This record gives sequence, structure tokens and C-alpha cells, in this order.
Amino acid sequence: MSSVTTYAVIDLETTGTSIDAGDRIIQFGCALMRDGQIVQTVSQLINPDRPVPRAIQQLTGIVPAQLVAAPYFEDAGYMIEDLLRDTVIVAHNVNFDYPFLSAELARIGLRPLTNPALDTVELAQILMPTQASFRLSDLTESLAIPHDAPHHADSDAVATAKLLWQLRAKFQQLPGATQRQLVAHSDNLLRQTGDWLAQQVIDLPMPSDCVEVGQFCLRRPQALTTALHGPGAYPLTDKAKKALLTPTYKLRRGQVKMMDALYYNATGAQQPMMIEAGTGLGKTFGYLLPYAYVCDENQKLVVATATTVLQAQLVHQAIPALATILGREVPAVMLKSARHYLDLQKLAATLQEPAANRQTQLLQLRLIVWLCETQTGDLDELHMTNYQAPLFARIRHTGSTPTTTGPYQAVDFYGRVLRAAHDATIIVTNHAYLSRHFETLPLHQPPFLVVDEAQHFADNTAAAFSHRIDLRRMRLALSHLRELTSRRKGRSLQAIYADEPLMQYQLASTQATIDTLLGRITDLQAQLYQHFFRAEGTTTGPVEKMLMPEQVSWLMDTLAAPLTVIVAQLDALQAVYDGLQADFNAHPDRFLVGDAAVFQAVDGVVSALAARRRTLARLDPDAMRTGASGVTCVTLAHPRDVASLAITWDRFNVAAPIQAELQHFKAPTFVGATLTVTRTFEFLQAQLGYSSLPEAQCLRLRSPFHYKEQAAVFLAEDAPNANDLTPAAYADYLAEAIAQLADTDHQTIALFTSLSTIAAVYARLNAMPIGGHKEILAQGVTGSAEKIAKRFALGEDCLLLGAASFFEGIDYPDKQLEQVILTRLPFDAPEAPVTKARYIALRQAGLDSFKVDALPRATLRFRQSFGRLIRTERDRGVFVCLDPRLTQTAFGRKMAKSLPNLKPMTLPLATLVPLAHQWLAGSMPPLKGDPHA
Repeated sequence: MSSVTTYAVIDLETTGTSIDAGDRIIQFGCALMRDGQIVQTVSQLINPDRPVPRAIQQLTGIVPAQLVAAPYFEDAGYMIEDLLRDTVIVAHNVNFDYPFLSAELARIGLRPLTNPALDTVELAQILMPTQASFRLSDLTESLAIPHDAPHHADSDAVATAKLLWQLRAKFQQLPGATQRQLVAHSDNLLRQTGDWLAQQVIDLPMPSDCVEVGQFCLRRPQALTTALHGPGAYPLTDKAKKALLTPTYKLRRGQVKMMDALYYNATGAQQPMMIEAGTGLGKTFGYLLPYAYVCDENQKLVVATATTVLQAQLVHQAIPALATILGREVPAVMLKSARHYLDLQKLAATLQEPAANRQTQLLQLRLIVWLCETQTGDLDELHMTNYQAPLFARIRHTGSTPTTTGPYQAVDFYGRVLRAAHDATIIVTNHAYLSRHFETLPLHQPPFLVVDEAQHFADNTAAAFSHRIDLRRMRLALSHLRELTSRRKGRSLQAIYADEPLMQYQLASTQATIDTLLGRITDLQAQLYQHFFRAEGTTTGPVEKMLMPEQVSWLMDTLAAPLTVIVAQLDALQAVYDGLQADFNAHPDRFLVGDAAVFQAVDGVVSALAARRRTLARLDPDAMRTGASGVTCVTLAHPRDVASLAITWDRFNVAAPIQAELQHFKAPTFVGATLTVTRTFEFLQAQLGYSSLPEAQCLRLRSPFHYKEQAAVFLAEDAPNANDLTPAAYADYLAEAIAQLADTDHQTIALFTSLSTIAAVYARLNAMPIGGHKEILAQGVTGSAEKIAKRFALGEDCLLLGAASFFEGIDYPDKQLEQVILTRLPFDAPEAPVTKARYIALRQAGLDSFKVDALPRATLRFRQSFGRLIRTERDRGVFVCLDPRLTQTAFGRKMAKSLPNLKPMTLPLATLVPLAHQWLAGSMPPLKGDPHA
């Protein structure tokens, strides 16, 4: 495969994905390329002699009428065989096109394919490691490759050819050492893809922005820029602010009010503040800009967001934009838990052994290339939809600092982040990390604090204070540690220290300790099972038993002695294995190359056990016994699965620990787009432990959007109450209603309160006509919430069925989202143990749990669900509610009043659907509200 090689870049359109099930080719596309130049293209329609599914017609634009006069494959096969002779076949997902075409050739009596072949999907995954999607259309858009007709074989073939040559260029631009390392570990790649890489190597010198460290070429670390001088005086007047922000940004009255309030509070009284900043107001600049005139590396600002995704948006988008406006750098660092970062030493160790499988090797190659790009080592940069691959468990940082000097110590990614935090002006973290680590933040003096998306702060803090004693996982970790210590097959610690009698004795004692621990945990599980589950009956599926106070007391008494012993024995094990790890680190030359993998695996298991030991040590028996702030449950994966028994304590009242946490900060400010219920901050104040804040410390700033012109709100008055139907009948109604509303060219999200309902509705929609021509994404069915959210953002005609995480925290502006369907008012499931315990505690305090908790939470989610629709001043969309309680109940009418200056139009579904379609098409004037009002 040299510069004179002829590449036959092919693409097939077929009636389906299984040739064994009778699927056939309907279009063959091929681009012949030599030395990067396309020398010939072929596009041939093929009569499959069978029906073409409607979904395929919609996807490809090829209809049966076009295929009537096309040749059968029996006639076209000879031309294809001749065309591909002496070529290297290239395809985007070669293991579909190559075997499908080969089988078709064999079916008509021609020779199956024997050509060498390359896969551009794998090459793109390796050489574009931070790409979010590897669909051909997304790659061509990212690389600015013309691709006018996706899912047409000829257009796809030409685009794939150009993609191959751009990927070749990317490979050859890597440092020569990285190129050779990729080749050395590419033996498991599809077909001849690894051989092709070997033939593209050119020995480039090390680029100036890279440095060779140990086995890797790394992006040269850049020191955090510290501001040498301040940005001048804060722009006190509107005119000064406008001069600073325009023409890049539009200054809004509410944003000005927010900036001034925060600046004067920070330089004056430094009191807690709560600010509800309506969508589109610019709340991020609203708090970043005033603090930029107050803070420096000594007087820091800590910003805590709800998620790591929002952290990244702040650090990579908002703060650089602020720096541009100010004309100076704003030193900022993103601080997350250690597990988000790559441990270079651990990655290096995995490369010393054969890859377990092709996917592991592919990830290793992707990481090797990524190291030439990343400054942070933050694994989230890879935009993976699943970080559960075994390799990630081995290479994640545990937070421990190397005790000996090695090639990777000075460039350790997590260590870099912690050092940068000392010099940063702004530390951007998340609610959970802040709650766990606020006492150990690298601070010179108490910093200012902004809690963004503050409506989640209490719940996220509660999660940080909650505990799970997962006895099953503890047993699995101990069993794994036992195997690493003395397994019969493969390398083990006893084999490594075979010639050291003293170490053999210590390892044998350690093994006995592990056996004792395993027996103790097994006995404890059996005892708890007999006490709590012996009369469970014939239920199936996971079991979660909420314990009453007297049951919690029995549990605490029963656990006291065993857990004390378990903690002590885990400490003893930790000491032994820490000593072994220190020995390996201090004398690496005494060990074989393959021994590194054993020590690395041991380190990972010991770190996991240490985390579980810390959970045991943090248990607060007194808090668990009272039940006033949390709920204790005993869980099983299945009613008869004793080995899965675990204990959870979920905290729901965190007012006291939050107030203790806030004492470490100045002027804590809580901001968000939906913080108030019935126009007051009382619910949030109660969650955070404030009895009441003065009116001057609470701001409600309206959105600048013109909702009456931008949005239409409908309620289906003939929608059933879910409680009046069987689950199957309710799913039937929802599927029919959603199909009618979403069968347009506009992107739609349908919001649910139950994953099981999503699965039932998805199955029905897929069997309806809409399933044949619209891409339907369903949380928990077609992928995780993160995966389908990314896919929806890239779509043009998608329907997404989502639950809790889709009620907020995602931005789909303009045409990305034009319709939101709320299937049911978003109340918490009352039988969930945490919800039930919260309600019990409120009732015991003499409060109405529905009024003070259930309704405020549901109202906030209702507001947030509507907030998904209009994200910019250009947006236009439809919000449809399929729960009649919105207008038929007093609480529903109260929730409806929380909408921003809009009233629902209450109509039968048959009347509502065409009106919604007209609104989306722009052929209907602004609506005036409920015609029955």
C-alpha cells in the first residue's frame, strides 16, 4: 500500500443489515483514489427483487420506482468484480460493506473478496480522539469535507475517500515517536488497517509544543497565566458596561442589575444572596464579570455547578469569552475528582502486556494520540458515551501521589490541576465535589462562592453525604485481590516473590485475612437476609426495603461489632499492599516487565477497597437511628439473591451540613433560572438552612424573551389521568398522541416520569408509521441519557423520549428543539423510600408534605421542562401537556401560573394537533391563551 496503490472506497445501500435474512444491495457506490486524487467514481442502482422498507426509502431517498429498471446484482456483479481487482478496499464500517458485498458476489458464483481492506471508522476513532460522533456525516462536517447527499452510496464513497486522506495527514502530523507507538500496538485493528498505518510512517521531529516523557509524547504543559495587573475600575454606569460588552454581547437591564448587586455586595456587606435570572438574561456573565474586578489569586472565586458538563462550558467557553472582553487572562481551573483524570503510569503499564481485545487496543491507541492534544488529562474530553470499559477502571487516577520519583511524576495530570488551583483566580467545581472537599480546597483565605443551578445544590449535597455499604462489591474486590495474590494461572504476587520466604509468609497471612473477611461478610449478609427478607413471597426484580426506626436500631446493633473488625482488617490489608507497592516503585529494575500489570491491578483493587472502608468509617449511627435527616434501606438485586444484599443511607435533609459548609466562604450567592416557587425563595431557603433572607438579598430578574410571540402552550383536555388506566392502556394513549404531535419535520422531546413507560411507548411508536421514517431515541432503550442527548443534538428530524435528566441542563437552541411534550406532571414517585421518608419527617414536624415539598419540587420541574423550549431570542416552539390535572386541579392551576406570562390553550387533542403544526410552520398568529378561561 504505497502512493501508487489504488484505493477502492466503497459504500453500499441495502434493504437491511442481514444478508442471511435475505437483505440485498440497492445501490453500489465506489470512488477509485490514487495518491489522494479521485480518478473514477461509479454509482449503480441495483434491483433487489424484493420490497424496500419504508425506513430505508426515507433514509436513502431511493424509492422502488427508481429500481424497477435497474439491473439485478447478477448483471452488475461482473462490473463490480472487475472494478475492484487489484485494489485496497476502504469503507466506513468495513465489516459491514466488505462481507455483505463479498457474500453477494459468492451468491452469483463469483469469487468472494480477498482484497486487503481498511476501516475509516477505526482510523477516525484513533486519530480524532475527542470527536463526539463518528458517523460519516458528522466527520465530514467536522473536517469541512463536502458531502451533499449523505446515505447515497456515491456521495458517501467520495466523502469516505477524502476522509481517508485527511486521516492519513493527521497521522503523519503526529510526532514520529507517536506514529511508531501506534503501529507497535495496532495488530488487533480491523483487517489490514494496522498494516496500512505502518506504511504511512514518516519520522517527524518532536514538535515544539510537545515533549517526550517516558513512553509518550505529551502536549507540553502550559503554566497557568497569572494576571499581572487588574482590569481597571468596575464599570459603574450602564454606558461603561455597554462600551465594555458591545458589540459582541447585548447588554440587558436584568443583567446590569445582577452585576451591580453582586459587585456592591462583594465590596460591601458580603451577605448571602439568591438570584433567579430568567433564561436568556446572561446569568453567567452576570456573576463572572463583577467578580473579575474583585478577585485575584489570593482572594479567589469558587463557582460550583450542577454537573461536570456545565463545568466544562464555564471553563472552555464563558471564561475565555470574559477574558476577551476584559483584554486580559482570567486564570481559571476546573477541579473535579481524581477519577476523571488519566494516570500516565497506569496507562504505560497496560501497554506492557497484550491487549485483552480489539476494543481495549483501540482505546489505548486513541489515548496515545490524545496525549499529544490534551493539556488536562481529563478523560471527559474524549466525549465517550460509556466509560465502563475495563481499561478505564485500570487507568483512572485514584488521587494518591506517587511516593517515588518516576518519569510521569512531574507531569501527573491530577497533580497539575491541584497545583494550578493554588494560582487560579477562579476555581470551577461541581456541587458534589464542593460538598466532599470544601475543607481541603487550596485557598489562601475564605473565597467568594457562586452556586450555579442552585436548585440542585441541596440534592447534590445530599448525595455526597449519603452512603452505600455494598457488601457484594466488597466481596468481589476481596476475591479479586485474593486471586492477584495467589492465582494458579498467570502471574501473581506469590509468584513474583517466590524466592523471598519472608514475603511468602506475609502473603500467606494476608490471604488468610482475606478469607476471614470473605467469610465474615458472607455470614453478615445471611444474617441480615434472614432478618429482613425471610418472608418476601414471590416478588421478582430488585427489592428495596425501607427500615423503620426500630429496625434501624437492630441493624446498627448488629453491624457494630462486625464492621469494627472489617474496618480493622481492611486497614491491615491496606498496610501490607501499600508496602508491596512502595517496594515495586522503589526498585522497578528488580521486577519483570509483566509484573507492572499485577501491581497496577492490585493498586486498583486496594484503592476501591479503601473507598469502601472510608464509607464504613463515615457512617453516623446516631443520625441513622433518628431517621430525621435520612432513610436507611436494605436492598437486593433479586428476592433470593443473598449475595447482592447491600445497605444504603440516603440523606434528604442537608440544611445543617450545608450551613456548616457555607461558613468557609464569603458572600455565598445562589443563582439559577428556576429558583422560586409562587414567586418566593422560601422553598430554596428552607433546603439550604436559611430561616429567611431579607428582601434586599433576593432578586428575581425576568427573562428578556417575548414568550407570547415565541411559544405556544397547549393542554390536551381529553387526555386521561394515568391513574385511571392500566399501564398498557396509558402507554397506548401516549404513543398515539406523541405520534400525532411529533410526525413533523421539527425536532421533539417527550418528557416522562418513568423509564418503564418510556420503554413501553417506544415499542409502540416503533411499530407505527412514524417509526419507519423518524429517528426515535429512547432513554434506557436506545442508549444512555448522555448518548441520546448527543445524538439528538446532531439530528435534524428526531424524536427523543427522556426522563429526569432531560427536564433541564441541556441547551438545544433554534431548530435543534422546537416541540416539548410533557406526558405527566413531574411529581416524585411517592413510594420511593427517600421521598416517603422525607414526607414522614415533614408530617412529624407538623407540616403538610404536599404543600411544602411535593408541590414545590414538581412546580420547579414543570418550569424547567418548559424552559427546555426557548433558549434564545430566535427560538420558536410548542409546549404540550398531556396531563389534564394541569387545569382540572387546584395544584395544577397553581403550577400553570408559574409559566412566564403564558396561559395554556385547553383543547381536545384532535383540535390541538393541527394548531400545533400550524404554529411550528409559522402560519399561525400569537395565541391569546385558554379559550375556556
